[in-house]
Amino acid sequence: MRVFVVSRGMPTEKYPLNGIFEFDQAKALVQSGVDVTMLVIDYRSNSYRRKYGCFLYDKESVHVAELSLPLGIYRRVLPLLQMFLVCIYKKAVKKFGKPDIIHAHFYSIAAIASVLKKWFKIPFFVTEHSSKMNKNILNISKLDIKLAKKAYQNADNIIAVSSTLAKNLKNNFGIDATVIPNIVDMSNFQYVEREKKDFFTFVSVGNLVLIKGFDMLIRAFADAFRNDNVFLKIVGDGLEKNNLQEIVNQCDMGRQIVFLGKLSRDKLRDVYYNGDVFVLASRSETFGLSYVEAMASGMPVVATDCGGPSDFVNEQNGYLVPVDDQNALTAALIRIHDNIFDFNRLKISELCIKKFSPENIGKQLNYLYKNQLLR
Repeated sequence: MRVFVVSRGMPTEKYPLNGIFEFDQAKALVQSGVDVTMLVIDYRSNSYRRKYGCFLYDKESVHVAELSLPLGIYRRVLPLLQMFLVCIYKKAVKKFGKPDIIHAHFYSIAAIASVLKKWFKIPFFVTEHSSKMNKNILNISKLDIKLAKKAYQNADNIIAVSSTLAKNLKNNFGIDATVIPNIVDMSNFQYVEREKKDFFTFVSVGNLVLIKGFDMLIRAFADAFRNDNVFLKIVGDGLEKNNLQEIVNQCDMGRQIVFLGKLSRDKLRDVYYNGDVFVLASRSETFGLSYVEAMASGMPVVATDCGGPSDFVNEQNGYLVPVDDQNALTAALIRIHDNIFDFNRLKISELCIKKFSPENIGKQLNYLYKNQLLR
């Protein structure tokens, strides 16, 4: 079977997260025996310094046909981008062969890729990851609704990365999406035995923005552990940094709450290994990558019932609390601190790695592809 994966970019040393979900899935498909070509259309502005042009190459057993142009916001040039994508598609077919399936990620890219379904009549899959779609339709812009409809109406199969996102797609667009989570690269996040110590550390990771709920977490943590030998390490950076530091100062928690800034994956791994519990009080999560990486490292978690984590956080690996419920969060922090030895860290890690492994996700995608081709 040959699959063309349509992506917004490819990970590079300078931009390691650009197209990372798509590339990880492409590699998983290759491992499961699928011949994969990525059609990459990188239209980011020239503020993202990179080499421009059209390139054909292989990367980690994945074929790549990439077009990189500094176009910026693409809504004004959607037909032009569709023409460019058709050209890339034809080059890829000539070089790598005709696909059985075309699989696009994110509604904005899928809106462009829908032209391939119309022109070449090849089964078209869309995986939705975007937080913009993970809300009530009244809170989605008219432009995004238009693009999403263009993507979804042309799709033979739509995949959502969480049950909550699938529910919102159903409510907003009448779509019955299949839930398949993201693949998570857990090569840096493996179980290790924790050394006994005379203090306790919570770890939280995320962009310092309102939607991540750090303001509530800081206040809940202060209510739970003021003047105790319990610490909260916050990893990340963002616009709310100064406001959050002010909340820490107001709570007089400067000794116990520490901001570590943005860290590399290697340094983040060490923070996880030296921590006891992961906590993130997000107000909305389409998936929840940080929770998964922490669990793979053997950490139980405290999460909010905010979307993605609702699919995988349970009594075996942690606690779920309602969104924006500070009292419930305080109670959960105290409860997990007092009952930390009830959790089997090795089992948390093993089950997490199994659920989000390339083998598992590749198997689920292969099943959908084969069913589509049998129709």
